[in-house]
Amino acid sequence: MRTEVAAGSLCRACLSADLKEHPVSRKSGTVVQECGSCGLHAMRDRPSTEFFASWSDGDLGSYETWAAELRTDVVDQRHADAVALLRGMLVDVEQPSIFDVGAGDGAFLEVARHAGFRPFGNELWTGAIERARDVRGLSIEYGDLSDLPDVGKHDAVTLWCVLAHVPDEDALLRDVRSILKPGGLVLLQTPRYTSLDTAAFALHDITRGRMTRITDRRLAEHHMSLHTATSIRRVIERAGLEVVSVEARSRWGFTTSYYLETLDVPSRVLAPAARFFDRLIERGWFFRNVLDVCARLPEHPRTGST
Repeated sequence: MRTEVAAGSLCRACLSADLKEHPVSRKSGTVVQECGSCGLHAMRDRPSTEFFASWSDGDLGSYETWAAELRTDVVDQRHADAVALLRGMLVDVEQPSIFDVGAGDGAFLEVARHAGFRPFGNELWTGAIERARDVRGLSIEYGDLSDLPDVGKHDAVTLWCVLAHVPDEDALLRDVRSILKPGGLVLLQTPRYTSLDTAAFALHDITRGRMTRITDRRLAEHHMSLHTATSIRRVIERAGLEVVSVEARSRWGFTTSYYLETLDVPSRVLAPAARFFDRLIERGWFFRNVLDVCARLPEHPRTGST
C-alpha cells in the first residue's frame, strides 16, 4: 500500500507536504509519489539532464524509426489547431516569432511558417535536426533552452509533451518565460493522470509493486510526471505565467500497436487488441490522456519563484 513520505518532502507541483509513495516497482525500481492535494503523480528519483540528453541524442535512422510510429493524422491536426489558435490570439502581430521547444524534425514549425510565423526551435536529437534541415529547410538549434541567447525575443512558445521529459519543470518554464516578449503566449501539451492510471496504481499497490506493467509504462524517463488540471495550473502560475485555459483531450499520438508493444502484449493478441482500441480511440471513447494548456506572460511580468 501507499506509504507516507518523510517530513520535508514537498509536491513538485503545488509544494504540499501531503505526499504518499506507491510501493517500489519490482521490475523497474521506480518509486512514484502521489500528492493528496493536487493529484500529481511523479517519479521520486529522476535522471539528470545529461542522462536525458545522451538518451535522446540519436542519429537520423533512429529518429525516423521512432517517427514511423506516429499517428500522422493526429499530429497534423494538433499542429493545425495550435497554429490557428495562436494566429487568432496574435492577430495584431504581422509576422509573429514562434519558438518550439523540443522541435523534433520541425513538423510543427513548418505548419507555423506557412501560417506566417517566423519559426525557431531547439532539439537534442541530432537526427531530427538533420531531417529538419534537409527535408523542411529549417534551422533548429542544438542544445538546452537555457543556453540560447533568445531572451525576450518570441511572441509564442510551444512545448509538445516536453514538460514531462525534464527533471526540473520549474527550471524549464523559467527558461520559457525568459524568451517570451511581454504578453507572449505559451501552448503546451503534457500527459494527464486518468482513471486508467487510478486502476493501474490500485493493482500496483495491491500486489506491492509486482504487477506494474502499466504504471512502469506511464511513469518512466519519457514521462516523469502525470499532471491533473490542478497540478499543471500550479506549476504554470509559479513560473510567472497566467493560465488562459486547461483542457483534457484524448490525443493518442502513436500507433496503438506501438503502445501495446511497449506494454509487452503477446504477439498473438497484438493485432486484434490494436483494432479494438483503435475503434475506441477513433470514436472518442478512450481516455483523455493529455492536457492542453494555454498561458500568457503578463505585460508587466512578476518574478517567478520556486
